[in-house]
Amino acid sequence: MDMRRTLSDREMPRGGSRARAVQRTDLPLDEFESQLWHLRVYVRSTDFDRTLESAQANLAGLFPEAAPGRPEAAWRPIPVHTVPVTEDKLLRFPTRSCPRYHELLREATEAAEYQTALEGWTDFLTHLENYTGLSLVGEPLRRAWKVLDTLMCQQAHGLPLPSWASPNVLRTLAQISALDIGAHVGPPRAAEKAQLTGGILLDAILANFSRVQRLGLPLKMVMYSAHDSTLLALQGALGLYDGHTPPYAACLGFEFRRHLGDPDEDAGNVTISLFYRNDSSGLPLPLNLPGCPGSCPLGRFRQLTAPARPPAHGVPCHGSREPATPAATVVPLLAGAVAVLAGLSMGLGLLAWRPGCLRAWGGPV
Repeated sequence: MDMRRTLSDREMPRGGSRARAVQRTDLPLDEFESQLWHLRVYVRSTDFDRTLESAQANLAGLFPEAAPGRPEAAWRPIPVHTVPVTEDKLLRFPTRSCPRYHELLREATEAAEYQTALEGWTDFLTHLENYTGLSLVGEPLRRAWKVLDTLMCQQAHGLPLPSWASPNVLRTLAQISALDIGAHVGPPRAAEKAQLTGGILLDAILANFSRVQRLGLPLKMVMYSAHDSTLLALQGALGLYDGHTPPYAACLGFEFRRHLGDPDEDAGNVTISLFYRNDSSGLPLPLNLPGCPGSCPLGRFRQLTAPARPPAHGVPCHGSREPATPAATVVPLLAGAVAVLAGLSMGLGLLAWRPGCLRAWGGPV
């Protein structure tokens, strides 16, 4: 874990600097404006040391004027907010306690295509058990994913891999990982899975922008620092999962742009652009929402993503054979230009909010 932090502490500031280089929103830059950072930029992290540190490292690159080490009179710290893990329903989805999600996952893993692929890897997993000392055959594929995760961490730090970790082994582990992730965020019933996971965050992102517009809030950017599982779930909700696991400091960003004209945000004068940065040394890659290439009008974006977002009354987590229990309340976030910046599990991340902040601006708690 310490090695992960060492590498991430180098990658995150570079990622923040790159984000600033391409940032087209009116973020405060001069000495007077820097005093307003706490109103214009909001950061939330999951309550883990590695994601909290990642958020701070990103901010050091995005706003070097606010980084520790500046003269005391010039330093303007930016808070990083968090909530306890047990209370976090936005960045840590409650799938473990959701019977309906487990039913959907079981449907995916019992499908013929999944089982055929799994049987084809039996010999491979048996050999891998001998090398790792782990029980892999007949166990959830997430265990094999963790083997790949460990090897990729070693490789990222320039450490030698075990002799058995050949390119073919790494390639097969990546295929196993993709199958397991696909079962969690892809078909069958991908939209219903999204409503219980990444669609919650996606819905909050859209609600944030509308609230900022409606109330005239000064907020310009919201940043989340979370986990590879969070980013993968959001990719699944957008229909953008491509079979790859996010690397260190990966970033999925939403940029809202308002054009001159009708103030109605659904009239076509507000567009959303998506970008993905999976290499801190390069510029972000533009992404296209399926069915809406390029900058997507907000109304069209809402329409296309509606099936993946939870309905207003919430999504019941009870199983099909269990009595209903009240759905957890989804609290919308505040956001203007949304930057989903990476945490550290695999290096990924997302955006932020806190009840006290919403109270200050009159929003729901």
